[in-house]
Amino acid sequence: MRLPLIGGSYTTRSIIASAQRCINLYPELNPKGNYVPLTHYQRPGLNPLTRVGNGPIRGLYRASNGVGYVASGNQLFYFNSNFNSTFLGTLNTSNNQVSMQDNGTTLMVVDGSTGGYQVDLGTQVFSAISDSTNTFTGANQVQYVDTFLIWNFPGSIFFGSTLSNVLQFNGQYVAGKAGYPDNLKAIYVNRREIFLFGDLKSEVWYNSGGSTITPFPFQELPGTYIEHGIAAAWSRASHDIDLFWLSRNLQGEGVVLKFRGYLTQRISNHALEDSIRQMQKTVGIDDAIGMTYQLDGHTFYMLTFPRGNETWVYDSAIQDPNAAWHQECWTNPNTGSLDRSRINCMAFINGQLVAGDWQTNVVYGLDMDLYVDRVALTNASDYVDCPIVCIRSFPHIGAARAAGGNQGIEVDGHRLQFSAFRADMECGMGPLDAAGQPAKVSLRWSDDRGRTFGSALLQEAGAPGEYLTQPQWIGMGVARDRIFELSYNIAGPAALNGAWIDAEVLST
Repeated sequence: MRLPLIGGSYTTRSIIASAQRCINLYPELNPKGNYVPLTHYQRPGLNPLTRVGNGPIRGLYRASNGVGYVASGNQLFYFNSNFNSTFLGTLNTSNNQVSMQDNGTTLMVVDGSTGGYQVDLGTQVFSAISDSTNTFTGANQVQYVDTFLIWNFPGSIFFGSTLSNVLQFNGQYVAGKAGYPDNLKAIYVNRREIFLFGDLKSEVWYNSGGSTITPFPFQELPGTYIEHGIAAAWSRASHDIDLFWLSRNLQGEGVVLKFRGYLTQRISNHALEDSIRQMQKTVGIDDAIGMTYQLDGHTFYMLTFPRGNETWVYDSAIQDPNAAWHQECWTNPNTGSLDRSRINCMAFINGQLVAGDWQTNVVYGLDMDLYVDRVALTNASDYVDCPIVCIRSFPHIGAARAAGGNQGIEVDGHRLQFSAFRADMECGMGPLDAAGQPAKVSLRWSDDRGRTFGSALLQEAGAPGEYLTQPQWIGMGVARDRIFELSYNIAGPAALNGAWIDAEVLST
């Protein structure tokens, strides 16, 4: 009997409902009529492209002229087409995110300090922003819309705008989010509309062209309002017309939302929200960082919690929020622990997806053909190949073979006699290990509904070319509600369809 995988990561508050982990594997829907609904693929590996500055990598940006910029520690650089970096200037801060946007001629950079920076895109000349009107007093986020650069005033309800097409200021080019008396925490531009995220409620503004009363070109879009604020200022990100963020409102916080077509939709699920709640009550969630990227037609929204040490990823290609999330982890070679992703920021530069490391000065490329994370643990250390550990737990088993026959029946709380478990996965594609042996797949199981697991048992995943290998475990005893979990780190393609089990429903 096939034991299918029908979604992503879903471990509920009570594991008697679901105890499915999905780590470093993302599900992909197969065409209708395929004998398996989903296939799980390994996430891309991190392949170092270059080291920049003194780290960490705080911001990556592709300017409108195609040039890539990177903030590393308290320094700003730009890339050439080979990812060789050139120093531009020094920033006032060394930590937290850096925001960059350009208007076609000038790049504006803000870092949360009381100052800001500009770079001439033609000459690459760097300088501090000088404003004789004293309108600009620093910001932590900057965006671009309709020839204007806009920024937030930290700790207030206000945001400001430059003049059109120039990095110049006017004291009248300022407005406030006034629909609810909470501070403006984040700004974002999507489909030429400005989203002003408050602590509890948010507004949508647009370019109205100004008036004879005030030259400020923006005003609130009539008939729109968002009854949700933002819990983490850097969690907002977008792809196409979808805007994502980690929300907070008058009723609580910790729900991930998507805004599309003036409708707000919950895309987190109860299992993820329970994990977020656990982080919220221990270390907080206001440091969460969101980013989006596209791979092979999948649009991913990555939400990483630095203090919570967790990274969750939503796949827009799967519509059901209960099936669309998986976790991504990095294997720490010093401890063996699975920690949050190394990715701190992302951009599409020089024709490829690049990511910055939250700890060191390394900029990576996301490589679908690399099955390890090639990581430097310090700015001065060599790169270490860290295995990408893929873990997939299986759902509770609801049906099996009737005793003494081949007909499938519901388990209905009875015990099961397990004769065999066979992994339905891609085999024979990984290299031999250092000892000349094929890669291994491990299986462990829980007989207390997922609360505790026994020791892992290993089987080979096939030597190179042994494509029909099926890792199999036999004679696994009796249990009433068993949860299986596969784990492997194979330095080659190893997609997972699910498994087959030979289990017989007993009379009690």
